[in-house]
Amino acid sequence: MEPLRPIRSAEDHRRALDAIRAAIGAEPGSAEADRLEVLAILVADYERLSTAIPPADPVAVLELAMQAQGRSQSDLAAVLESRSRASEVLGRRRMLSAAMAERLSAAWSIPLDLLSRPYAVAGGRMARWTRRTAVAGAMVLIAFGMGGGALVAIHGQDLPEVGQLATYRPQTVLRRDASGRLLERRDFVPLDMIPAHVVKAFLAAEDRRFFDHGGTSLPAIARAAVRNIVNRGEDPEGGSTITQQVAKNLLLAAEPRSLGRKVREAILAGRIEAALSKERILEIYLNQIYFGGAAYGVAAAADTYFGKPLAALSVAEAASLAALPKAPNLYRIDLADNAGRARARRDWVLGRMASDGMITETAAVLARAEPLRQP
Repeated sequence: MEPLRPIRSAEDHRRALDAIRAAIGAEPGSAEADRLEVLAILVADYERLSTAIPPADPVAVLELAMQAQGRSQSDLAAVLESRSRASEVLGRRRMLSAAMAERLSAAWSIPLDLLSRPYAVAGGRMARWTRRTAVAGAMVLIAFGMGGGALVAIHGQDLPEVGQLATYRPQTVLRRDASGRLLERRDFVPLDMIPAHVVKAFLAAEDRRFFDHGGTSLPAIARAAVRNIVNRGEDPEGGSTITQQVAKNLLLAAEPRSLGRKVREAILAGRIEAALSKERILEIYLNQIYFGGAAYGVAAAADTYFGKPLAALSVAEAASLAALPKAPNLYRIDLADNAGRARARRDWVLGRMASDGMITETAAVLARAEPLRQP
């Protein structure tokens, strides 16, 4: 297998794109899939500095617009005034005519230039891998930040206002059902009252470049996009920064998980970063994130799982809490069946903290030796 190198020329770029197309069906978790991730990031780095960017496929753009707007083939048939025409366009057996592109642009607010680019059509039924590669190519282009105007046009309409986050400060909440079972517990704590090692644990686990990015992380999005392409939408992987999680949990909570929501998250994340300080964003995140059970916010989680205030948490306990947001029900330390997973995830967070210089290697070793919960 040819070693991976930085992309420095148009020829390197062409070969890398060919390699991505060839490997798009790689088995998730395989060496080939990992290589695909690296290739995608190398391509992204090159394309950000280059104007020689291949255009997105109009049919792939159309399919993504349909997904984002919740439209079906029947809706397409209504715009094109023909069921067979809609089927043939989506099957790439018929070219979008100028008239069809104009109708779709007017009806669905898709930039006309994206629907008017030339593309290949097949004489018969396309092979599944060919169709998959065309859609994958458009998704990778989206992940790399190309066609940003199109994304805003397709996904960025009617977005919530981010100004409401400026005054976000939830009251202490104890919510129970009719039987008295606790449904939600939340205690707001200002950022300057949260110990530094607790904050560091969450940065290591969730967004180690939080203070360096502008709301989104290109490498994280590229990795997530490529994995989601390979997985065909099954078990979708997130590439969300802390800012994107704030957008998702507070502004887009009612939307189902999809590529469209990811793009809306990214648009809102940029607006949040422009409106709020990093410290304020982090404060909101730590106070609203879900930790499993009835615990919302880091203070409620500390009391729920360890019976302690935040100031009394050890480094190991902070890492255990930081392990939870990724999948609370898998890593809850109060469930015996989770013990192995919870310890492995906690130790991974400790390793990230050490490798990022947040704690010493000695501190990480000592923290790993602690039990998940004190007897």
